[in-house]
Amino acid sequence: MLRKFVTGLALAGFASVSMAVTETFDHTGAVQTWVVPAGVTEVSLEAWGAEGGGAYDCSDVNENDGGLGGYATGTLAVTEGQTLEIYVGGFPGDPGPVSGQPGGFNGGGDGGRYGAGGGGASDVRVGGSTLADRVLVAGGGGGGNGGCPQHGAGGDGGGLVGADGTAGNNWTPAGGGSQVAGGAAGSSPGTAGALGLGGSNAAYHIAGGGGGYYGGGSAYAAGGGGGSSYIGGVSGGSTAAGQRSGHGSVVITYVIDANPNAVDNARPVPAISAWASFCLVSLMLAAGLIGVRRRLD
Repeated sequence: MLRKFVTGLALAGFASVSMAVTETFDHTGAVQTWVVPAGVTEVSLEAWGAEGGGAYDCSDVNENDGGLGGYATGTLAVTEGQTLEIYVGGFPGDPGPVSGQPGGFNGGGDGGRYGAGGGGASDVRVGGSTLADRVLVAGGGGGGNGGCPQHGAGGDGGGLVGADGTAGNNWTPAGGGSQVAGGAAGSSPGTAGALGLGGSNAAYHIAGGGGGYYGGGSAYAAGGGGGSSYIGGVSGGSTAAGQRSGHGSVVITYVIDANPNAVDNARPVPAISAWASFCLVSLMLAAGLIGVRRRLD
């Protein structure tokens, strides 16, 4: 779902007005598109990945132990009429103490009973729909792992590197994704993450990895790894780990000229000559006298 908001006005002289516009894309579970408006040559992008799912203990209580989604931002050069594809990561939600939990939209890995699915990544793609077309990615958090006792929490989405999951017992948690590889698999039958995908296995006691530029790994009886973020396709980019709960989000901010047909605002206002000023004042005085005389009559 797209939400559009005009965040401010900047007056540029008398003739032209520039507006800063913010468009927010919420999670829908499907790809969304955005067309660059006329006159826009660059946009500011912000993305938050989704939180990993929370696992259940033996009393069927959700432990809310999924990793938080990561954050990425940067500036993208664009052209008028260009189409960007927006993928907003999904939080696996709370399906109850069921036999398995699917991972969140856009790369979250599946989890099994007592485990939870990983959160999906949020990303922006230019020139196509493939993973290679991503210019900015915010990693999703890894799924938690419950049971009796608690078996570990999911790692946060990155940052350029996603966080490893944790383990509450003598099991091995899954690793976080990096800029060059998916997160390592945790205890078997956990699986490693891959490009765009968290480790995924809906078997008993598996926690799924978070989606990302590279996804986090999955693990048996331990937490899933967080996915990595990515800023290689933008300028002035930065990332931060563990910033988002629930579904992800993508925000596009840009500046438009609200009056593109305005006369050049640098042109000076023509001066009124002394003779024109005298004539104008004379007419105003004459009109005033006529009005006074009519009232006297």
